Amino acid sequence: MSNFIELMKSVQSPFDMVVYITLIVCGSGVLTSIFKQIREYACHRQEMEFKRELLDRGMSVEEIEQVVRARSDA
Repeated sequence: MSNFIELMKSVQSPFDMVVYITLIVCGSGVLTSIFKQIREYACHRQEMEFKRELLDRGMSVEEIEQVVRARSDA
């Protein structure tokens, strides 16, 4: 990691801002993708828990499909 920092410090003056901006844009893209995947996982997990709760209540598969379909339409 220190080699990378030393490399960044050795970039010539007019080009260092271009490199920094590129790093910021790429880093923010990676962070956005990570947070998006975490959000999708959380939504999937919540839906699976909801379906399990419906199964525990004794609902049939057809009833669960109707509830999930009605929930997604709303």
